Amino acid sequence: MHSLGKAAVMVLGLAASSRALEAVILADTNRDGKLDVMSDAEGKQAWTEGRGALFMANIADTDGRCSEQITDDTPFADLDKCNDASDNILRNPKFLAPLQTLPNSGLTDAAQGLITVSGDDLAKDKVRIFHKAGNDWAYVDEGRVFQAAELRAGLELGIDARDVRRPDGWDGRARVHFNVTDNGESAADNVQLRVAPVLIHHHLQELQQVYIASIRDHSKGTKQFIENVEKYAADAGAPVTKFDTGKDTWAQDNFEAGYTSIPGPGGPVVLRVLVRASQTRDREVSGRNVYKQLRSASVAVVQHLPSELNDRNWGIDSLGNLETVPPHSHKGKHYPNGRAVMGSKGGKKPHMVAFLEAQEAQPPIEIDTDWLRVGHTDEFMQFLPANNDRGWVMVVDDPKLALDLFKKAQKDGHGATEAMSRPQMLHDIEFLSWSTQYSCLPSDTIDGVLRRWKLQERNLLAAERIEANIEIMKRETGITDDDIVRIPALYYVYEKGWDCNRKQQAQEKEHHKRSEREEDLMPAFGEEDGEEARLDRRQFEKPEDKLVAYHPAVINGVVFNNGKYLAPNPWGPVVDGADILAAAANKEYAKYGFNITYIDDWFDHHAHAGEVHCATNVARDASQKWW
Repeated sequence: MHSLGKAAVMVLGLAASSRALEAVILADTNRDGKLDVMSDAEGKQAWTEGRGALFMANIADTDGRCSEQITDDTPFADLDKCNDASDNILRNPKFLAPLQTLPNSGLTDAAQGLITVSGDDLAKDKVRIFHKAGNDWAYVDEGRVFQAAELRAGLELGIDARDVRRPDGWDGRARVHFNVTDNGESAADNVQLRVAPVLIHHHLQELQQVYIASIRDHSKGTKQFIENVEKYAADAGAPVTKFDTGKDTWAQDNFEAGYTSIPGPGGPVVLRVLVRASQTRDREVSGRNVYKQLRSASVAVVQHLPSELNDRNWGIDSLGNLETVPPHSHKGKHYPNGRAVMGSKGGKKPHMVAFLEAQEAQPPIEIDTDWLRVGHTDEFMQFLPANNDRGWVMVVDDPKLALDLFKKAQKDGHGATEAMSRPQMLHDIEFLSWSTQYSCLPSDTIDGVLRRWKLQERNLLAAERIEANIEIMKRETGITDDDIVRIPALYYVYEKGWDCNRKQQAQEKEHHKRSEREEDLMPAFGEEDGEEARLDRRQFEKPEDKLVAYHPAVINGVVFNNGKYLAPNPWGPVVDGADILAAAANKEYAKYGFNITYIDDWFDHHAHAGEVHCATNVARDASQKWW
């Protein structure tokens, strides 16, 4: 926090003594990280997007006081109730925004002053103000009366918030009033501020932190996956944090990493904010542990829960469904922080959209993910840094391109080549011990894949739906075909993908007739259920005719720094010594300076409708100004 310098105080004090009674309060109206009479006075009473003081929700958990209170029985609605600002003790002064009253040496001993807050009905309860005396900060309550000696010297104040901007709640605006009385005379001044928004990271920001689920009773395959991610992250210079998710392997679905920041004298003052998914069902352990294990003096957590805690909109509120378009301009509007992207289901938006809209900084774009079994944006869309005029490209899956690759291989005499090239691995035997549905490796050939029941029809449908989403993105962001990268990927219905323990072709027509029956919907699983249950729960409520990635989806990976990209090995057909799916992806990513490292996720994630991105989470650099 930065206050007025001594020279400024002396000059202003002398000036104040030569005038009638005045009350002047300043905030960082011009957002340069310091208080200045000349530049911060103008327009201070009318906050706009381009000018006006900012302050921060001081909602970390500096000493772990709140986290240690969370138990297995803590209601989800109570997780937000305890943070550094939930009482009137200042635990982290770093996140105070400065306020200053100008000194007035001409006051008599009878002078008194008040600092109060106004705004909407919620503002007073959401804002804290502190007064600094020596090295100590004291909370300023409504009854605090400042005496003449304090007013003559000028008040050094700090302001923070107990919460962030909320839909149908506090919009973050607050007006701070300074009133002075002296022997029957009175003077007043005020300044308007607004709490900074919570922003979601985009891929032009450098990766700084990797999160991964520490799953209870995980398989050897999952353990190997975690070790592979940890090694890759270490080699890339990124620290890894594991958190206890119970039996929930999908780290990405639990939260989205973001941040809030305000101007400071040395640059932006940043608080990392993890936005927890708007879910309670099947997140009993992981949901609480985002709050319990991941908060610190520099990391906060927020959530936006639905009014009905068992909302059937569960799937699309998993945060694998949230991506961010990097910064861009379109139709005369500039989006310096990019825009959020979330998929809708049957025209119903995720509950999280309202929270994103309330931030008024990254206007959400709604796309259609209803055609997907899981229904997440990260299943087929990604944004990649690029050395072009825009600074980024949009990567999408292209099912038509994949069909063409398979048909070309077939035409060139490779129809009998195995369509899935993954070898048997030592830890695979463990899957045989607990699963009959996902334990074997398929032996389908290219010919066999192309003959599958409605496979080509379904991939043409997937291509149509992806193209429709591309048109939405073109309309909303202004991207053109030159900004779009297409990589080959096949889709198929979940139950009929690589399930090699069934007589596929004979059963598929009959299953197709039953696709909308209630028993074809996956059940909800509780924390007490087994290994299969914890993996399958992310797609439990989708009808069987919705689609998933056929091979492990390269697009569902993690963008690291310096051209590094971690992706699931697609294990496509090997033709002339090369995996045709991996080779095609390598070629496209290389155009933008990215080198792909592949890891196996077949049994532990892909067989359960998720990949590398789904199973990990990251936080990125937030040192750039957003204002």
